[in-house]
Amino acid sequence: MFSMKRLLSATAAAAIAVAGLAIGAAPANAQGTVADDKAQFMFTASAENRLNGHKLEYVKIGDYIRYGDTDAYGVRVNSALKEKTPNLITDALNDALKDSTTTQQVPSDVDDPLAWALSQGVLDSIKDAPWDGVTRKFATYLVNHMSELPTPGTATLKNATAQGSSDSFGAYIELPAGIYLFRDVTSPVVEDSSNAVPMLVHSGTVEKTVDNKYRLTNITSEALVEMKNYSTEMSFSVNGDTTTDSTGRTASRGETLTYTMNGYVPKTDEVTGDNLDYVSTPQKGLKVDLSSVKVVIVNKDGKTVTAADSGSDYSVLTSDGAQVDTKDGKQWFTADGTGDSSTGMTGHTITVQLTKNTLTKWQNYIGSGYAMRVSYDAIVTSDATTQVDNEFYMSTLPDKKKYAHSVLTSLTFRKVDASGKPLAGARFKIESSNPNQLVLPSGYVNANANRDASCGNNEAISNADGWVTFDGLAQNPDVAYKITEVAAPNGYITLDRLSFVVNISNQGAKVVFGDDLTSDPYGLVTATAVDTKGSNSLTVENVHSIAQLPLTGGAGIAFMVVIAALLSTAGVIVVVRSRRNTTV
Repeated sequence: MFSMKRLLSATAAAAIAVAGLAIGAAPANAQGTVADDKAQFMFTASAENRLNGHKLEYVKIGDYIRYGDTDAYGVRVNSALKEKTPNLITDALNDALKDSTTTQQVPSDVDDPLAWALSQGVLDSIKDAPWDGVTRKFATYLVNHMSELPTPGTATLKNATAQGSSDSFGAYIELPAGIYLFRDVTSPVVEDSSNAVPMLVHSGTVEKTVDNKYRLTNITSEALVEMKNYSTEMSFSVNGDTTTDSTGRTASRGETLTYTMNGYVPKTDEVTGDNLDYVSTPQKGLKVDLSSVKVVIVNKDGKTVTAADSGSDYSVLTSDGAQVDTKDGKQWFTADGTGDSSTGMTGHTITVQLTKNTLTKWQNYIGSGYAMRVSYDAIVTSDATTQVDNEFYMSTLPDKKKYAHSVLTSLTFRKVDASGKPLAGARFKIESSNPNQLVLPSGYVNANANRDASCGNNEAISNADGWVTFDGLAQNPDVAYKITEVAAPNGYITLDRLSFVVNISNQGAKVVFGDDLTSDPYGLVTATAVDTKGSNSLTVENVHSIAQLPLTGGAGIAFMVVIAALLSTAGVIVVVRSRRNTTV
């Protein structure tokens, strides 16, 4: 953008004069000399990566002309540029002005087109049209005709420093005073930063005289311009988790997850084709509600400032051959993706496609902390095993993929009799130990094979080897699962309220078993000692008849040893908490 903040801000539509002369218009016999004084060109941005490492090409398009011994200056097209392509500035101005509100063209009898443009105020200021407008079109035209410009110089921005606030940084280069076209040619692009659009930048200041005219002075004063690029940082979160590429999120079967793809609003001319695509590849074990897709712009505080309309602003597409079913007026996409963040995802995709017309009306949201957010809901199905992953990328950066990772875990224990022989046929159920704290969603299904027709969705039966498994569980360090024996093996009585609780820490760091008078009123649950590996077990006694409840060690007593095993993670430390230290 044309950084004439000082040069044009007060006279955007008025003639500018220097010592009685329009800028750049010298008297008939005045030759003047080109000022070669050095000036600093300071580029600013909200993040260091928008400056450091950016390689800029620059071409001087406007010389400052000093007349005599005075401090009066004029502006003329750079002599090298005029010599190489005499009409380039005129052609660029006419192209930029042809569709503008002024519809002016450079008069044929003008001696210097750049001086004329400045004096007529036809170049809009940086704040009026940062991403569009006459000046933007003027700069773009010049960049598209780089071969007609003098050979550019190059400079790489580095050592960006804070400019008085936590979100303002600056880096500068030093050049002879004048007006320059800057072009960002950084390749490959800096991580999480776009290349800047072409910029017109000048040094010097303008002072207003007593006769309401303006004079260009102090031509070496610092040129201050906001870098015309923006953050391309992206993230993928689940249920509002703000951690990029989270590895700590866990989920249960039957749970509804909200996936949020945080991207950015790109320049329309950086979008190939007619659309911008947000593409996601959900892993097998997810069923996506396509009617839940939302597209919004949020500010730096995460608050929605505008929302897109489905159909007119964006479309939701699935790749050919995808399984999409309609139920209760909603369309459901059954995911079949395979892979993970280390290998990449393959499978059918969901594409949220935004039109260029939508992007055009959102150009004011480029940068400045705004983000374009696409979200949808998905249910974790019985196909989910140890994890459900999801991959997302934007079509502007197809190689920059982001992942959302959710872990599901399994809890396994074994039932044996007094001699250690596996005991089959005992049925257990799992639920939240506190109904006010949701651990298992209503749609939870234990998909493990040790179940039969008598089992509910949250139940399991000990198999021939005595093993009982509950899988598809989320891990939560603060909320306990309650496991209750709802049917004893044949020949044993089922005791009401006989249960124990289990806490599974986030990411499977540890498992804590416990019981109390409420869950074990009969005194049949006993903790064993912790072994040298930090593992332990829990003993639950069953009886043939109520008359045997006070007894211990009788022939009618069977034992169930509960051995904690978190199958989906490694390095589990099992800690048992019990109110008793010895078997009753």
